[in-house]
Amino acid sequence: MLIEIRIGPGKRKIASWISHFCDKCRIAENKIHRVPHISLYGSFAADHGQVERIKFVLATIGRKYSFLPFTIDGLACIEGDKGIVVYFNIVPSQELKQFRDELSGNLFSIVPDTKTYDFDKNFLFHSTLAYKLSESEFNRISEYVNSGDPASDDFVMPYFYLPMAALRITLLNNQSRIICEYDLLQQRLLPRLDSLSKHEWQRTSKFFRLKKGIEDYHEYSDSIYLCSDLHFDHSNIIHYCARPFLSSNVHEMNTVLVNNWNHCVQDSNTIYFLGDLTFGRGARPAEYWLSKLRGKIQFIRGNHEEGVKDSRESATLNHKNHRFLLVHDPKCRPAQWDGWVIHGHVHNNDMKNYPFINGEKKTINVSAELTNYRPVSLDYILSLDLDTIQRMDTIDSVPQRNISV
Repeated sequence: MLIEIRIGPGKRKIASWISHFCDKCRIAENKIHRVPHISLYGSFAADHGQVERIKFVLATIGRKYSFLPFTIDGLACIEGDKGIVVYFNIVPSQELKQFRDELSGNLFSIVPDTKTYDFDKNFLFHSTLAYKLSESEFNRISEYVNSGDPASDDFVMPYFYLPMAALRITLLNNQSRIICEYDLLQQRLLPRLDSLSKHEWQRTSKFFRLKKGIEDYHEYSDSIYLCSDLHFDHSNIIHYCARPFLSSNVHEMNTVLVNNWNHCVQDSNTIYFLGDLTFGRGARPAEYWLSKLRGKIQFIRGNHEEGVKDSRESATLNHKNHRFLLVHDPKCRPAQWDGWVIHGHVHNNDMKNYPFINGEKKTINVSAELTNYRPVSLDYILSLDLDTIQRMDTIDSVPQRNISV
């Protein structure tokens, strides 16, 4: 048996990373972990009575938490008993580390016949990509990571970096089938059928959005607002960018995005939208969505837009002793520009280089995924003491400051 985090929002994104990565590196199917997960405890053996006590422990500890943040930060490897293991390095939050420590401390008296690493204070949080690798297979991976794809002159291997959150804790049987899951947002144990239910995942996702301030958020300010890459009507963006919605219900995403905009932006506010308002087969045109959004909208064209009335390629903005260049793609920055660049385009797909704020590059990424799917005010950005920030992953992260500050 095993207790683990089975990735919720973001599972398809990570699975596509794994599939692409292993196809490129020619890794055998039986050596790939296709279901992304983070092991927390086990493996171990337990009878029926022990399983019921384990469920009680999961619920008792779980109700102390609402969700457990963590970050995927690159790839690493370790020598396993049967070959080399390559894994996504998981940087746990303090909450996740505390949860796992409580879990291992409580389970030892119930299932004492377990692994020594379950009680290691330096427990290795990881999500296995491939295992039992031969030296030649590992060398192919190493070459791919360090040199890119030899078949493509312009390919750059992406750095796997993504802040995420665990919403459920899963108990598996010896056949890796779900026995139950503790839902941290719903604060209850879900039997197997409920844990696999799309309806229950929709409820969990909604509670998560409310807890994170992604949904039902209200703000009133006379500031200038900024926003990018909403992708109305685009169901694939939910998987592509790990959005906390079900791809089978793009209407729910559309509704949250419209409400978030209109709960922040008043008719008197100026808002700069930096491109890619709508996309996908059957998507309604930009004009349809613009008619539903409040504010004096200044439209910067994205790579998915043509013919939007009064739109432009870029804009400059001087505000409170700061100069900003507003563009869709940060790579469109002119060589001579030495001020800040506010952009979208990259979503959360290259957060190592383009987090919400990168002080070294002087970039501000207002893609929806980094701003909790709502417009962000320029006054809020400046209130962060912008010039002292070295890095800030998302709108609700703690800024890393320059050492000299």
